[in-house]
Amino acid sequence: MEQLKKSIKYLYGLPSFGFQLFVNMEIFYFSAFMTDYAKIPAAIAGTVLMITSIFDMVWVPTAGVILEKSNLKWGRYRSWLLIGPPLAALFFIFQFSNIGTPMVNAAIISVGFIVSHLIWNIFYAGHLAMNSSMTKVNEERISLASNRGMFNALGALLFSAIGLPIIMYLGKQTNPAMGYTLMVVITGIVMIACYYTLFFMTKNYAFHPDEDQEAKERNKMSIGEMLKQIIVNPPLIGLMLGEVGRYLGRFIIFGLAFYYFKYVVNNIVVLSIFFTGLNVVSFSGAAISNFLGKKIGTRRTYILSMVIFIVGLLAVWALPMNYISFMVIMFLAYLGYGIPDAMGVAMYSATVDYGEWKTGKNARGFIMSLISFPIKTAVLLRGVIITAVLVSADYVANMEATPELISAIKAGIALVPGLFLTASLIIIAWLYRITPEKLDKMQAEIAARKSKADDE
Repeated sequence: MEQLKKSIKYLYGLPSFGFQLFVNMEIFYFSAFMTDYAKIPAAIAGTVLMITSIFDMVWVPTAGVILEKSNLKWGRYRSWLLIGPPLAALFFIFQFSNIGTPMVNAAIISVGFIVSHLIWNIFYAGHLAMNSSMTKVNEERISLASNRGMFNALGALLFSAIGLPIIMYLGKQTNPAMGYTLMVVITGIVMIACYYTLFFMTKNYAFHPDEDQEAKERNKMSIGEMLKQIIVNPPLIGLMLGEVGRYLGRFIIFGLAFYYFKYVVNNIVVLSIFFTGLNVVSFSGAAISNFLGKKIGTRRTYILSMVIFIVGLLAVWALPMNYISFMVIMFLAYLGYGIPDAMGVAMYSATVDYGEWKTGKNARGFIMSLISFPIKTAVLLRGVIITAVLVSADYVANMEATPELISAIKAGIALVPGLFLTASLIIIAWLYRITPEKLDKMQAEIAARKSKADDE
């Protein structure tokens, strides 16, 4: 396999930059757009969120199956970088539309969400699958994963800085709802450009099915065989369960930060500084992950990062803090989120090799699609946990900061995710035992099997 060019190593993560600009429109503003700009009643908006969340969960394995069974002329995974982004961007526009009556508009928004998310789950997984399809060298995989992590963080950071001002400007030129729609168009165009850039750069690295019909037949799998890839793959199971805790920590921190700054430290004006700081820390974590991953291995780096995250959160919960000390400790703790965020793709790539070593078949596309499953699970759990935290303190908007409320918020933002992260750490340490040495050994055995099969 040809050694990767430096340009590909440096720009592999570019699609993630565009994707973050694109998807953050939904993360930040989807609910607010429906209720405040499309004027959809809260009950109907809640129904839309519930229905679309269910589809979003189902689409993760569905996208993996479609990706694995696809056989397109520009490469099994690379082709989706060309086909998927414009289709997803088109339907995503309908997700931020204001057309017809509230019921009609809710239906249009739901269709836009459901179709766009299925498509983007496919090309998102295709991009991630190229991490292991383009190279078998672990150090190169780590470099690609780290690069993706940095671009991911840069995209989130840029959107948090410019997203709302651009939306407001566009809204003043047209109307407030149209400001959001036009921003989706702009971010969609940027995303398409980013994916297309990597597509044209990687034409010499894509797997073309016609080149090796025997390999294609060996890797042909039924849906049942794909699902079996999860059952026989303890490192994959451990990684997915562990990632639920890590993502849950991030989502709870972002979800409860408003309440913490308003009621616990009584300084809501620095909230934007806090969010920006977290994104900067995430980028910094991705930047150092390449060095750590190559120095001590992805597994040890991940475990060390989780320990940092847990210790920082428990310190926030146990110690009295003002807003400055809270931000300092939380920024240090958040390195424990940012570093593994850049290692995840390389670790999932290793589980692809484990699955092939175990079963004799490569389910790269299906397994790499599962990287989204912990995110969707954590999003659902976040809503339940944040609601439970506020209800436990009888929260009412703009209420006095009672001792019960302060205690509940501190526990919610620090202790609860800390406990989930501790469980995740135990699961990862127990089930994910792929070291660089074991990975090299598995890859050598896989290569020997293929060579023997080709000779027969």
